[in-house]
Amino acid sequence: MLKSSINSEIRNNLGSNESNRIRNIGYIPGVVYGQNMEPKTIKLEKKEINSILRNYGTNVLVDLEVDGQIITSMIKEIQRDIINNKEIIHIDFQSVSFDKAINATVPITLIDRREVEDSYATIQHQLREINIECLPQNLPENIKISVKDLAFGRPLKIGDVEFGEEITVLNAPDEVIASLAKAGKIDDEEIEEQLITESDFDPIEEE
Repeated sequence: MLKSSINSEIRNNLGSNESNRIRNIGYIPGVVYGQNMEPKTIKLEKKEINSILRNYGTNVLVDLEVDGQIITSMIKEIQRDIINNKEIIHIDFQSVSFDKAINATVPITLIDRREVEDSYATIQHQLREINIECLPQNLPENIKISVKDLAFGRPLKIGDVEFGEEITVLNAPDEVIASLAKAGKIDDEEIEEQLITESDFDPIEEE
């Protein structure tokens, strides 16, 4: 579980003009909300937000200090400028409780690629994020999935992977995570020969 902390200040003045003023002095307007609490409009230093995103990404729990109170939260939504997509214009936080499950989107990292990729084959990484449900303390930084058993015509799907008991995967079992494709300019005869060589085919013995 990744965790960070950040200070914030309550925003008493609202509206687009005030939000623009806040951004011009190096802050980002935001809001924190959750069960059993009134939503709080806040502002946070842009450099602190950018540092968290650069070091941890969005998949991180944040101890958010608001008016002297620490609210453990997760980044729920980031709004960016339409023209300059790198510029954050608003950020939403949702408070979490360590005894209640949360939904999160976690990046997938493929491992054991070298055992499969060569001059004949390359891996196509099709599903790069996975939707999960878990307790906040079990939120992983990423999910590592081995592709060592990939073969032509047998894509790796969600249903093929055993995930830890501490998380519940919300994606459909038939969603393809990765598949094997031809690499470079090789002809079909070479691929066919490779498939025959690598298969577990047992010849039928003559009686």
